[in-house]
Amino acid sequence: MPIDMKLVISGQFKELVHRGNVDKITVTALIEECHISRQTFYYHFQDINDVMEWSVRRETEQLLRKSLELPQLRCGLELLIAHTAGQFDVLNKLLCSHRRQRFTDALTACVRAFLNGLLERFRPNFAVNQPDREVFLDYNSRALTGILLDYGGRRELDAARLSAQLERILLRQLAEPLEEM
Repeated sequence: MPIDMKLVISGQFKELVHRGNVDKITVTALIEECHISRQTFYYHFQDINDVMEWSVRRETEQLLRKSLELPQLRCGLELLIAHTAGQFDVLNKLLCSHRRQRFTDALTACVRAFLNGLLERFRPNFAVNQPDREVFLDYNSRALTGILLDYGGRRELDAARLSAQLERILLRQLAEPLEEM
């Protein structure tokens, strides 16, 4: 089976984040860890930010695939919450770095795609016009990203309880008809 170099680079990036300061991770350090050439790195990624964003997207896509196999919206949310809590040490280092804005933008975009996937799976008859759907997704992806980043590092986090709370909030929003202005 051929080696997926993007996965190798992404995995080493995550390992470097675990071990040290995110702001000190350079392309040079990463290619040395991966034992690859600079040319190989740039064939797969534009820069370190691209590695980070690709890694976040990939993990979110995997979570979405798993969550869409689950029987309820709550289960998908719980999976996302538990995964975020399990990765919180890495997430926190990214939040404390100069890449914070790029990271939160990437995470929010991924949470938005995650919510859209859950919406299509669990609420296929969510009949609103496209602009309202976009606002619904934008609002809730930003809110959920904030919740994940705020609650993810808490020791007393109860992922099942938080997912049930979030499910009630989302379902209430989905059930209320939007008034025309």
